[in-house]
Amino acid sequence: MLETSKVPGTSVYGASRESIGEVDDLIVDTVSGKVRYAILSFGGFLGLGKSSYVIPWTSLKWDPELNGYVTGVTEEQLKMSPDLDPTSLRNRDFEQRLHTNYGAPSYWDLETRNT
Repeated sequence: MLETSKVPGTSVYGASRESIGEVDDLIVDTVSGKVRYAILSFGGFLGLGKSSYVIPWTSLKWDPELNGYVTGVTEEQLKMSPDLDPTSLRNRDFEQRLHTNYGAPSYWDLETRNT
């Protein structure tokens, strides 16, 4: 377990276990209290112009050996990620595009299967 206050600043590693960035913040569903998305900063990762991206929380896996998160997010997925405005995550179509872009299971599908 990791306290949510400790998550910002936690390192994010690529599939090859190379450091690619860090978690800037979390987006929590106000109704369920569950983390839905992470805001990641890549600080020049792959030379991309945009430095912060919202990715589905299901795209990250905790690795205790690295003491950080591992993701299979690719440069192409980041380039194709939809732009985010503050109201985007209130729109299920936008959320679906975001999850589809990253090849991440949607939290609503996962929760439906677990009930």
